[in-house]
Amino acid sequence: MNRLAILEDNLEFSKSLFNYIIRRNKKIRLLSLAIRGEEIIELVDSLEENDILLLDLGLPEINGIEVIERLKKKGHMPYIIVMSGNVDLIEKVKEYTPYIYAIIKKPFAFSKVIDLIEEITKGSEQKCYQEYVKEELRKFEMNITTIGYSYVVDAITFCLEDEVLLKDMKNGLYKKISAKNNNVKISNIKWIIEKSTRSMQRFTDSDVARVYFRVESGERITPKLFIGTVVERLKPKIEEDLRTKSFL
Repeated sequence: MNRLAILEDNLEFSKSLFNYIIRRNKKIRLLSLAIRGEEIIELVDSLEENDILLLDLGLPEINGIEVIERLKKKGHMPYIIVMSGNVDLIEKVKEYTPYIYAIIKKPFAFSKVIDLIEEITKGSEQKCYQEYVKEELRKFEMNITTIGYSYVVDAITFCLEDEVLLKDMKNGLYKKISAKNNNVKISNIKWIIEKSTRSMQRFTDSDVARVYFRVESGERITPKLFIGTVVERLKPKIEEDLRTKSFL
């Protein structure tokens, strides 16, 4: 779950913006609405890599560029969305483009911020899912250096987001994997995942595979069964972990 911080000298504007965001994206948790210098320094020092920072460049005590400089010294950057109506400051902050996710010129529609946050939370969610998937796949004997392993991770991650993809793997799941991987032929993706699934079953302890996938000894584990079972087992764990983290 991404945390959101807003550094803006207009507190009412910050509250209105946050309320708009939280109504439309339930995956966001408020970290802080800071205005004063001491509050800003404390907040900046607490920001983590997956946090989202809405940063007004024209802060009264510590300007936005000083905030970015302080974050650079920490060695890891949150997702920074810069907000400003000052053309000169916007030009100056462009020097920091490698450290900024987006620049929004004031005045702006709140929906523009929502679109950017949706991009960030979706990407963060995928990274989170991939970590869960890779950890779960350690239960089986799989060569993590192969393209087949990579496709399997993609397949499970996509199905955690949308289980409907399993209903038509060729036109749903495999098509999505193809789009992510420079439009590799769907037939190639299908063949590689099938090969990876066979390899997993061949080298994984038979008792482990039998219990995990609820199959009889010698029964073939299909890609659909493989992917679907991992999704089925992971989903409750992820949902519980996210619920717990949302109250931290």
